[in-house]
Amino acid sequence: MDMHAEQDSGALPNDDDARLVADAVPTVVLIHGFLDNGATWRPLIEQLAAYGVKCVAPDLRGAGARSGSGGPYTLSQAVEDVLDVLGQADGRLALVGHSMGAQIAELAAARMPGSVDRLVLITPTPLEGNVLPDSVRDMLRECGGNAAAQREIRMQFSVKRPSALLEPDPAGLMGVEAVRGYYDAFTAGDGAGVRPCAYTGPVLLIGAAQDPVIPAALVQAIHEKRFPDARLTFVGESGHWPHVEQPADLGRVLVGFLRPGDI
Repeated sequence: MDMHAEQDSGALPNDDDARLVADAVPTVVLIHGFLDNGATWRPLIEQLAAYGVKCVAPDLRGAGARSGSGGPYTLSQAVEDVLDVLGQADGRLALVGHSMGAQIAELAAARMPGSVDRLVLITPTPLEGNVLPDSVRDMLRECGGNAAAQREIRMQFSVKRPSALLEPDPAGLMGVEAVRGYYDAFTAGDGAGVRPCAYTGPVLLIGAAQDPVIPAALVQAIHEKRFPDARLTFVGESGHWPHVEQPADLGRVLVGFLRPGDI
């Protein structure tokens, strides 16, 4: 088990390093979380691009370019949509999910283990569900279509607050029905969450040292209960969105895990 806070040296790979990594790692499919969309991954995608890593970051229904699409806004439908994306991709794939997206990524990986080479779960919402206090429930479930309310949520749940996190494209904002549907979905979870993970390939769990939503103790408990053979690491100086708050740190962690033999 690898438990440490990653620190940023600021160094990027040279061209030779990037080519070696690109030849060795699978294509990375990034599944965003609640209130987010595929564009939320841009800071991390830029870091991975420096290593030559190819990324795909689809929007879930009701988010980003699909903000006007209809539901259902459920975990099961999101999994089917992700499976469609995986079915269109070529070669080896690594599936990466953040928060609610981690629930979706795990379920999708279990459905297509032959296509998913590795699984990464970042500040993962427990697959069995996550009951939140009424005050948090009201804040999250009723923020659909409200840019100011969603910005305040990001402020409360993050440590570093770059514009990429606080000022997402308003055109891609999750609306009322999508927010309520996804909130109900991720808090209810899936029955598979009471059992060990069904995906048997290499898994990396990533927590954030200062995440108030999915605190370190919860990530450790998820690891012990459902992923005893997985790697576990924590990103320092980050709240709930380490891929936006500390993209360089997270990029190095991912590349290290994605290379063959680094498990």
